[in-house]
Amino acid sequence: MHLINTSNENEYSKCTVCVEAKFTKKPFKQVTSRSTELLELVRSYLAEFKNTMSKGGKKYYITFVDDFSRYTKIYFFKVKR
Repeated sequence: MHLINTSNENEYSKCTVCVEAKFTKKPFKQVTSRSTELLELVRSYLAEFKNTMSKGGKKYYITFVDDFSRYTKIYFFKVKR
């Protein structure tokens, strides 16, 4: 009767892709300075829903973020021109 596991650790080692897939992202850098007035700096991001459409049939969206107030506005649209 073999009650003690005699298997080798190398037989069950994880592949490199499995290990890398479980890595966590490093935190973002701290913001060192921010705008001092409204609308001094407005960031915009254009993106699309990858494999999904919104309820209204929209596939793309754009966001505008004011750096000072962090006020955010999002617009959805069907086509990108």
